[in-house]
Amino acid sequence: MTEFMTTLHLRIHDALESLRRARARGDEDLAVTQAGEIEDLVEIAGRHGVDLSCAYRELADAA
Repeated sequence: MTEFMTTLHLRIHDALESLRRARARGDEDLAVTQAGEIEDLVEIAGRHGVDLSCAYRELADAA
C-alpha cells in the first residue's frame, strides 16, 4: 500500500470514529462536519482509483 493510500485510509478511519462519537454525544454539528469530511475523502479516493468497498462497508450504513 502506498503512503497516499495509507494516509487516506487512516483519515477515513479517524473521521468515521469521530462521526460515531459525535452521534453518541448528540453533537449534530460535529456529526455533519465529519460526514462532510468522509464524503470528501471518498471522493478523493474515487478520483485516484482507490477502492474502498472492501474496507469500509460501514460507509454505506453511515449515509
